[in-house]
Amino acid sequence: MPGHFPLHPIGRAARAALLLTLALPATAGHADGWLCLSETRGNQAEVARLPLGPDRSFELSFIHSVSRTPVIDSYRIEDGEILQTREVFMAHGAGLPSIANDMDATGWRHEDGHFILDMQRHTGPIPLRIQAQFKNTLSIDGTDLPLANLGHSALTLAPCDEETPQ
Repeated sequence: MPGHFPLHPIGRAARAALLLTLALPATAGHADGWLCLSETRGNQAEVARLPLGPDRSFELSFIHSVSRTPVIDSYRIEDGEILQTREVFMAHGAGLPSIANDMDATGWRHEDGHFILDMQRHTGPIPLRIQAQFKNTLSIDGTDLPLANLGHSALTLAPCDEETPQ
């Protein structure tokens, strides 16, 4: 379907497993690492601690507020830092790359109606403004989490400090 990015479906079993994961305390020293979601405002309390898959990657997808088209940003945790590895989008808009030599770009192409910018960009913690109409979604290891379902208007994503208990 034009203008549609496939998202991994999340059925009842997957949703129950995700909610169970959110409710369980993290185990220090998890082999693949953890991604922490914290309130951006207020006391900045931890909202969720999610296990990363073997490649330590995750994706953030959303509907761009200006172009009203989907965007997918890909990330990986490397040496305790977030590294953005790709951005996929359909239309140029505010805040989206528009040239091949964008900051930290390693490749630029147009495939199947999508612009793809490969990169190696260290981001630091990622602050997000969450709005249900923009379908902010976090995808980790084949499971999607609509971030609006967590009930916070702003979240910050960062690698968890594995020595700090949840």
